[in-house]
Amino acid sequence: MRCTACNCENPPTAKFCVECGTVLRNLCLRCGAENLPQFKFCAECGASLRDSSQSPFLIRPAMTGSSQSFGAEYSRQPEGALEGERKTITALFADIKSSMELIENLDPEEARSIIDPALRVMMEATRRYGGHVMQSTGDGIFATFGAPLAHEEHPQRALHAALTMQEELNRYSDGLRAEGRKPVQARVGINTGEVVVRSLVTDAAHAEYTPIGHSIGLAARMQALAPIGSVAVTDQTKKLCDGYFNFKPLGAARISGVSEPVDVYELTGLGPMRTHFQLSAERGLSKFVGRQSEIEQLRRALELAKAGHGQIVAVLGEAGVGKSRLFHEFKAVARSECMVLETLSLAHGKASAYLPVIELLRNYFGIALEDDKRQLREKRIAKLLAVDSGRVFSRGRRKAREKVTDKVLALERTLDASLPYLFALLGIQDSTDPLAQMDLSVKKGRTLEAIKRILLRESLNQPLIVIFEDLHWMDSETQALLNLLAESIANAHIVMLVNYRPEYRHEWGNKGYYTQLRLDPLGADSAGEMLEALLDDGGELVSLRRLIIEKTEGNPFFIEELVKALFEQGALRRNGNLKLTQSLAEIKIPPTVQAVLASRIDRLGSNEKDLLQTLAVVGRKFALSLIRRVIDSSEVEVDRFLAVLQGGEFIYEQPAFPDVGFIFKHALTQEVAYNSVLIERRKILHERIANGIESLHENQLDEHFDELAYHYSRSDNASKAVQYLQLASDQALARSPKIL
Repeated sequence: MRCTACNCENPPTAKFCVECGTVLRNLCLRCGAENLPQFKFCAECGASLRDSSQSPFLIRPAMTGSSQSFGAEYSRQPEGALEGERKTITALFADIKSSMELIENLDPEEARSIIDPALRVMMEATRRYGGHVMQSTGDGIFATFGAPLAHEEHPQRALHAALTMQEELNRYSDGLRAEGRKPVQARVGINTGEVVVRSLVTDAAHAEYTPIGHSIGLAARMQALAPIGSVAVTDQTKKLCDGYFNFKPLGAARISGVSEPVDVYELTGLGPMRTHFQLSAERGLSKFVGRQSEIEQLRRALELAKAGHGQIVAVLGEAGVGKSRLFHEFKAVARSECMVLETLSLAHGKASAYLPVIELLRNYFGIALEDDKRQLREKRIAKLLAVDSGRVFSRGRRKAREKVTDKVLALERTLDASLPYLFALLGIQDSTDPLAQMDLSVKKGRTLEAIKRILLRESLNQPLIVIFEDLHWMDSETQALLNLLAESIANAHIVMLVNYRPEYRHEWGNKGYYTQLRLDPLGADSAGEMLEALLDDGGELVSLRRLIIEKTEGNPFFIEELVKALFEQGALRRNGNLKLTQSLAEIKIPPTVQAVLASRIDRLGSNEKDLLQTLAVVGRKFALSLIRRVIDSSEVEVDRFLAVLQGGEFIYEQPAFPDVGFIFKHALTQEVAYNSVLIERRKILHERIANGIESLHENQLDEHFDELAYHYSRSDNASKAVQYLQLASDQALARSPKIL
């Protein structure tokens, strides 16, 4: 196994690098997921962990030119090839300040003992939030978020990682100071932008996955501009993270290679928002439309729970259809009748045990975030005044323990046995923790039982609505609590509301008190009503509304983000009346929407993903017979890959005769998949598709002049493009009515 820090090849059984001592991980070269040492294939994406070769759908451009000489093949990627794709990612550079001065006059081994722990802090923080360490520079790292595997919130992940780095390095430096050594301080720079990513196979056992693009250099410059011990980001990253984090402007900087000054911001900490819905609510929610029947079903479930017949209601739907908004609207009408406890899972929090449970309990016991901030402030002040900070910090824990104790004992005195488990879970236990030596499985079971008992007892005082959102990102410990509650609330005054995306699975479907609501995109009328409120244009931009509904298929989040992007990009301007100032073809997909769709695409297997990209080049609609001519693979394989894409609702089959037809579910999905394909590969695919149309319809070419002109015009075959453009033009002229 090769070490990611020093590149040393280690024995298969090694847990730590024999050269530098770094923890060894069996990382997938394709998606960056960590696997057990004995795994031969990635548990996340299915890619081989022993072989760096790529999917059979990757193109090797052997020859180009006319249709007769076209020789591009779908084949295994040859060793050393640079096949890749276009992605929007967030790049992070972290570097130890004055590392040469730090280790001056030190023995190399002693220097290593100081630098290596700092590098491990950087790497661990990166991996904790799903980042991929591309390179260790000896005194720093270069990492990416959103590549190799796309994440829909990659900018936020990068900033979380950067804050964690600085916190952990500060803690490490405190230890160095105590030993009389100089502290280790770092600068971190971050930028978000488009890159080309590709794997370079350097030998039989190793592939370097490298992003190339202007945005990478800009992230490196942010690192150089960051104040010591801080994080600097570009305006692009700040825009995508405003609300989730707080920033301080550092002014505009002149950067070599960039024509205009770049606005630089310092990351100062976490903001008040954690989800996009919370951000939307803060800015002002759009009109709530088209969900009255779902609200009524939630209302009926609450009435049953109030009568002592506990209910579970699961809302299932793809990203952006309005699951959180539905719960928000229901809470507004139900809060006066019962107690509402709510929590959610975060995409980057799956590796943190009990995270949603802890939030639920903090809300219930009234332990606010401000309490934590006050405790940290007191600790910093104590440190400056050389006071025992442990004593100050314990004062804050004591106040939190008092809140929990008072609440639990007010419910019922016999619940006092639950207190040690609650204290331990909330991190407010005393220095003498009575559970420290307890078996972990026993401790987990008793902790979950304690939470269940408290919720059931509270429901005797008043009906409870307990909300868990985004179960598809849930950790296993929180899942265990949900399973326990699902078995326990049948006769309680509790309605448990959960929501999740289609990929999540549970075992509650056979419960008589379980209801599932499938939340589909808005219908045309409801989507039109929503757009009317968003645009407020008096009904003048009818064609624009129609296009937005068609592109988004009625997904409320996509509609909101597309309208927002139209204003931000200057395509829509309001000067008295609302006017469209750009061609709709020039509008870029909003990065928020692009990230959601790219994340879904990247979680396909390599064969299915490459096929989806090929289908995107064919067009929004395509025929099976054409795909079989374009893809150099067996019919059985093509059918199997298409079935996976249908099962994931990327494409739908369309009734057609005599051929079988398909269509992308979202025009936006097709655009994201198309834009991820390298331009050179697109050209080859367009020509191959045109060749397929010619051979498939050689006796009816006049019915396909427009398609052929389109595909050849996007290839390198200029002569064929001109030929079919002329034929299409002549055909259109012949069909137009003649004026006498």
